[in-house]
Amino acid sequence: MSSHIEEQAEEIEALKAIYGDDLTEITSSPPCFMVHLSNIEAILPSSLQLKITLPTTYPSVVPIVEIPMRSNILTNDECQQLVTHLLQQAEENIGMAMIFTLVDNAQDWINEHIQVSQDKEVVEEEPVSPIKPKPVKICYDVKSQGGKWDYVLGLVGKPSAGKSTFFNAATNLELAKTGAHPFTTIEPNIGRAFYSIPCPCQNRNINICNAAHGHNHKKDRYIPVLLKDVAGLVPGASQGKGRGNRFLNDLLDADVLVHIVDVSGKTNEKGEETTDYDPSLDITWIQNELHQWIYDNVMVKWDNIKRKPEKLIDMFTGYHASKSLIFKAFQQAGITEKELSVIGQWKDDVLHNLVSEFLQLRFPMLVVLNKCDKPTSSKHIQRIQELYPDLPCIPVSSDSESYLQTQMKLGNLLLDTVLKKINLPENVNIDVKIRADNIQNNVLDRYGPTNVHEALCKAVGLKKPVYAYPVTCLDTFKSISKSVSIGHRQADILRDCISLKPSTTVEELYAVLKHHPVSLITGDFVRAETVDKEGCKRPVKKDEKIDDSNYIIKIMTTKRSTASSFDAF
Repeated sequence: MSSHIEEQAEEIEALKAIYGDDLTEITSSPPCFMVHLSNIEAILPSSLQLKITLPTTYPSVVPIVEIPMRSNILTNDECQQLVTHLLQQAEENIGMAMIFTLVDNAQDWINEHIQVSQDKEVVEEEPVSPIKPKPVKICYDVKSQGGKWDYVLGLVGKPSAGKSTFFNAATNLELAKTGAHPFTTIEPNIGRAFYSIPCPCQNRNINICNAAHGHNHKKDRYIPVLLKDVAGLVPGASQGKGRGNRFLNDLLDADVLVHIVDVSGKTNEKGEETTDYDPSLDITWIQNELHQWIYDNVMVKWDNIKRKPEKLIDMFTGYHASKSLIFKAFQQAGITEKELSVIGQWKDDVLHNLVSEFLQLRFPMLVVLNKCDKPTSSKHIQRIQELYPDLPCIPVSSDSESYLQTQMKLGNLLLDTVLKKINLPENVNIDVKIRADNIQNNVLDRYGPTNVHEALCKAVGLKKPVYAYPVTCLDTFKSISKSVSIGHRQADILRDCISLKPSTTVEELYAVLKHHPVSLITGDFVRAETVDKEGCKRPVKKDEKIDDSNYIIKIMTTKRSTASSFDAF
């Protein structure tokens, strides 16, 4: 139940930012509100609104949709047809935030089906006197809010670029459908993958380290990350083509976008098979689609924003952006408080520049040059690197990684991750040998690894978390969570690692450790201590930010913890 309440609250907050004055709350329990349908092309006798009520288990069930005060606009039959249409759309979106989609569908349906009869009197609105905007405060040094960071990577790209193959290789699961045809993925696939970071045991002379998710061959610690594979985007998605805005909206909770590009040049911009497509074009149009998605959403509310410039800031919060990030975008775009106050005088390029700055901050993007093992790929990789020298990108062979994982599970080969060498048994199947030789020659010898894992690390590196290692003893580095036996020893040395938002303070870390879902400590905060690389201990103040100098930390409370083991998710 609590998850439904949280989902509803998040969606309503986003809707307020998007619709502004066009959304009116009626009751909070159950959530009920009216949305003014402002994007209607026909001249109607009066305004039209949707009344929406969210049941307690929404979005697992459809919302209640009503059309009040419509007698002089819609007939009963038209009203019933519209409600039926919206309920059908709602059924297709069960389990997801859908109100924005329903409002869009309602406006599209009305624009297509409703015409004002000549015998209906059209009421002309009285002209509204212009309101002189009040100065708007932009606080460039607003405090960032810290806390636990449940990191999400969003996979984007055109159909058949290999997103689902990358997803399967990264999560080591076969959850996503794969196929050489557009829109194989319809609903987002969500799974857990792992990236790696240097473990503090490396510079602390700690011989035994029981990292919760283990280490790689370099002794780097694995950290979980949520991977979200949305349906393929096509040119014009921001205007509704392909799967349109529905899948752009699926990206709202992503921290970093991973753009999967078919660098072989064997699929065109729609994901259809071809012979010699230039994949560098995909980098351009998908960035344009994301830009246009945000820009168009702002322009829908532009009249309201001109009257109340602070609404522009509220609009950007609808993309799960913090105020500090939004103000940073304003600063980088060179927009001052004075310029925001006269927003009605802006030229179009000012808003475009602001959207570009916001997009780079809110959705930084790594370009994965997928299918790098294909014969035609190397020339395209070189061209893209020449065209975009500052572009974060990495050559990847997702299919090779998936194949290696499968064959290793079957015992048909071994991969030396240090030497990047495939070792085959003498009696190996000839098909396996041919494929393994191909991967060795075209991937491992040329690029090193398949780079699936490396891509995850590089993506998270575009927007780095900070990490905390809570312990109960600064001498032994014993973790807070209850010991888990592994053979004859206890797996409790530096076991726990908490991913945090930058600027998280010790006090905020204490709150993370105390509350769900971590719940590792109880009681009130007493004091905190840390230890440096030389073994020197020192007290840590509550308002001190977590960083590499204090990330191994002991927080003392008024009660002794009895916490069991903790997993990120």
